[in-house]
Amino acid sequence: MFLLADVADINWQVTIFAVVGGLGIFLYGINLMGDSLKALAGNKLKLVIEKSTNTPIKGIFVGIIITGLIQSSSGTTALTVGLVRAGLMTLPQAIGIILGANIGTTITSFLIGLKIKEYALPIIAAGAFLVFFMHRKKYKQLGGVFLGFGMLFFGLDIMGSALKELAELNIVVQAFENVAEHPILGMFVGAGTTVLVQSSSATIGILQELYSTGAIPLIGAIAILFGNNIGTTITAVLAAIGGSVAAKRTAAAHVLFNVIGSLLFMLLLRPYYTIIRYLELNVLHENNPEMTISFAHMGFNIINTFIFYWFIKQLVWMVKFIVRGDDGLIEIEMDALEEKLITEAPVLALENAKHVLINMGHITKQMWDTAVQYSFEDNKRHFENGMQMEEMIDTIDKKAHDYLVRISESDLPHRASSDQAKFVDTIRDFERIGDHCTNLFQFFQERHETKICFSEDAQKELTKLYDVVTETFAYALEAFQKWDKDLARRVLDREEIIDRLVIKNRKRHIMRINNKASTETQDHLYVDILSNVERIGDHCSNIAINVLQDNYYNDELEYDSDEHLTEY
Repeated sequence: MFLLADVADINWQVTIFAVVGGLGIFLYGINLMGDSLKALAGNKLKLVIEKSTNTPIKGIFVGIIITGLIQSSSGTTALTVGLVRAGLMTLPQAIGIILGANIGTTITSFLIGLKIKEYALPIIAAGAFLVFFMHRKKYKQLGGVFLGFGMLFFGLDIMGSALKELAELNIVVQAFENVAEHPILGMFVGAGTTVLVQSSSATIGILQELYSTGAIPLIGAIAILFGNNIGTTITAVLAAIGGSVAAKRTAAAHVLFNVIGSLLFMLLLRPYYTIIRYLELNVLHENNPEMTISFAHMGFNIINTFIFYWFIKQLVWMVKFIVRGDDGLIEIEMDALEEKLITEAPVLALENAKHVLINMGHITKQMWDTAVQYSFEDNKRHFENGMQMEEMIDTIDKKAHDYLVRISESDLPHRASSDQAKFVDTIRDFERIGDHCTNLFQFFQERHETKICFSEDAQKELTKLYDVVTETFAYALEAFQKWDKDLARRVLDREEIIDRLVIKNRKRHIMRINNKASTETQDHLYVDILSNVERIGDHCSNIAINVLQDNYYNDELEYDSDEHLTEY
């Protein structure tokens, strides 16, 4: 037991600097370690999550492993949201990962319980040596892992020494005694501190240091721990604000899991306290108070995950009930890409691939339409939906392209083999259109941020150009879907009109700049916007040319349209 200290006995400057400085080193260390591990793994983390989560139970184990590696349940949740948005994962699978992430985040408290902080400085030295004296990128990234790992414990040690002094204050002792007598206060304290610090690992680390000084009774520490699990959901909530429905539902699942679990355990606080106290007395023999808190943390999350595993369907229903509606986005349709068809019926596999390409075309068309809306309307939702559609297009691009390549290795008839090559070309065209739309979103975002508005003339010019491109894109997509040569010829007509309009708009833009007739004198993006729109028209033309070439109908490429569309 320690002696109570007086407020006057504390050097407040040194103490406060040690607490905030130690916390800063701790947070930076844990962030550096996670970023370095992610860099070491490259895109493998995302690939592992995508490939290994076809069932919720697998998702739980993947969530544990990934969160244990990157030391951030919020980071794992962010990766999961991205996969859900890209159509690579269902909500039940995402919930499995979130459940596992809550177990994985307890690894930090376990490591703290191992008292590695005594070796923090040698670990930092080893990390710094790798970072500054090794030339290979992998060694530098590994050095970042060691450096962050050592800083984590070094910051905790600095912070712990200062907290020990504060814990001896009479006012602090009385406050913690109140927490022990009224555990509900502890839950609110835990939630509040985690919301402020934005890291449950940090607040659990602080709690371990406080408990090791004897400043806070075990039952109060457990109540604070439950509050920490509620407070950590704020990161997911903030990340989902203004995001897609998928992002909001994933965040809602995270909140429901932690809040319901914490409230349930608060009702069972006394029995749970008895179990943890028994472990402390009979397993740890009161020699490692930090590990006591770690056991309480792990026990809560493991039991909570086990309970919720049996209610995933109900949790999905609750999440969809709370977060209603949809993003208005076309969903990815990848089920048609059946692997067994490649060997058993390659021609049918090719037809199924075409169905997926049509779906890809509709998503790309929707991305273009959204970019048109965003060009005149500063709506953050348009930008976010556009970036989400880019992820979806990239997903289909990779999967459909690989599928078509495997089909080419099977015994395809000559005509079907020709079609397979055209489909690969069409995938590239849709993907490139998506890239040009992404460029447009970024250009318009910069315009909106810098408050540069189109002049009335420029807006009319772009509107006319947009109308032609929208019509051209619709014809190209329908021509590919129906393999209709008349529609394909209309695409080529309009592609020429797009080129003429772009040239005309460039000249008018230069004239306005020379005449200083509008704010466009400072707009360096307008020409880039026109160039990207022109390239979208070119890719629509490529799709149409593939339709016109010798294929299903064995016709020669012909283009002799009687349409001139002089109204443009």
